[in-house]
Amino acid sequence: MIIRFLKSNNATAFFIIPILAVVIWVFAFFNPHILEVKHSMPLYDLLVSPVANIPWLSTFIALLLLVAEGFLLNYIVNENEVLVKKTALPGMFYVVFMSMSSDMLQLHPLVFSNLFLMFALNKILNSYRKDIAFSQVFDAGLLISIATLFYFPFAVFFPVIGVALVIFRPFIWREWVISFIGVLVPYIFVFAFYFWRDALDYLLYDKMFFPIVFKNETPPLSETFYILASLLGVIILLSFGKLFNGLSGGAQKTKKALVLMIWLFSFSGLSLLLAPSLSLKYFGIVMIPLSIICSNYFIRARKELWAELLFIIFMIALFTELIATIF
Repeated sequence: MIIRFLKSNNATAFFIIPILAVVIWVFAFFNPHILEVKHSMPLYDLLVSPVANIPWLSTFIALLLLVAEGFLLNYIVNENEVLVKKTALPGMFYVVFMSMSSDMLQLHPLVFSNLFLMFALNKILNSYRKDIAFSQVFDAGLLISIATLFYFPFAVFFPVIGVALVIFRPFIWREWVISFIGVLVPYIFVFAFYFWRDALDYLLYDKMFFPIVFKNETPPLSETFYILASLLGVIILLSFGKLFNGLSGGAQKTKKALVLMIWLFSFSGLSLLLAPSLSLKYFGIVMIPLSIICSNYFIRARKELWAELLFIIFMIALFTELIATIF
């Protein structure tokens, strides 16, 4: 069975991640997107502009990034004891959740931003029980700040650094100051660059605030997507139920890490209010904590047959949605 196989720490289980990604993203190459870089943040413009008009290449790059992020998320979760056992589930769920519609099968800004958020999360988790964590908190602030230079609504994660310091660290005021300096550093360089080019107003208005204030039209959703979304809703409800029931047991670091995932999920939900539209690709900001929380449910599920059946039905709905929207 798929879930039972992925729950193990068997090295062969990790090969499921690229295989599953390729199987899903085959659909993207039937209808690749020409990327829109208008009103996008500076680093996204810089990296995506050369390939924006080459749909198959940008799609291939997005696929490679997604697979790499799946492996990275697994590494972070397993090395930092975020879950009760080592498993390939977080990476698998991340790949699946980031591929839930044709809108998401492209090189959108969140594919880049999520990568830097994962690195920041790893730094935060590594700070646990260290006597001094100056470099970790500075790097976390710096990495989240860089993530906002691909997709500005990631700024909602700045307070999460403070939440993480409360959860994982004793109060050391210099760590709070250093994390804030880390947040500022990328913007000092970016603001200086645009000021030097006499384009600071362009940065503030066209790139940072225009997409938030002037929303794009929300694309229509297919009937099959509502079925997929309903199944995802069931998985989320079950996952949070299992999460809250299980916080009293397990290692201290695991409990603290799962509490941090709840905060990450909450703040990422708030970021949807800042999205340029309700296009499904912008829901990718939720997928890192959601993948971990859902993995926790499937690891702890007592009725394995029910968990397997639920996952299989979800995957059938996902492929049905992609076929209906692409062909």
